[in-house]
Amino acid sequence: MNDFWVIVTDGAQARFMALEVKTAVPPRAALRLVENARMSNPEHTVKGRRSMRKIKSGRDTGRGRMAPHGYTDKREPHEAEVLRRFASRIAEQAAVLVAAGKASSLVLVADPRMLGFLRGAFEPVVNAGIALRELARDYTWCSAPQLQRHLSENGLLPGPR
Repeated sequence: MNDFWVIVTDGAQARFMALEVKTAVPPRAALRLVENARMSNPEHTVKGRRSMRKIKSGRDTGRGRMAPHGYTDKREPHEAEVLRRFASRIAEQAAVLVAAGKASSLVLVADPRMLGFLRGAFEPVVNAGIALRELARDYTWCSAPQLQRHLSENGLLPGPR
């Protein structure tokens, strides 16, 4: 069983990583983050956003001294719903890990807005007795060793022995 699982996510993708402990290697290399699964959110990518786009160029842009009129095309509620659905999919995958006995501690790393959606979605996982820690940063661009270093510096993962 891997004690530590790290979930790194933003609105477009989620990466599930396990902290592996190796005994037959030098202490500096004994702990290593390994990516096990990846999820994507196609509705949040550029192609998915095009379906919601309405181009309104040139109209009511404030000719002369007139103030421009604002448009409200309700994109923000749609975007929030897309993120909420993706957060619930991530939480379902985490619940599968917990139910299979593969995780006893989870670390969530997400940008602050996505982390808000994840907190609500992860309530059943937390109620199952899993230790859940959070970091409000967007580290989806990091490689596994970079991410491990960032999390160790923030005290969320054990450092080298």
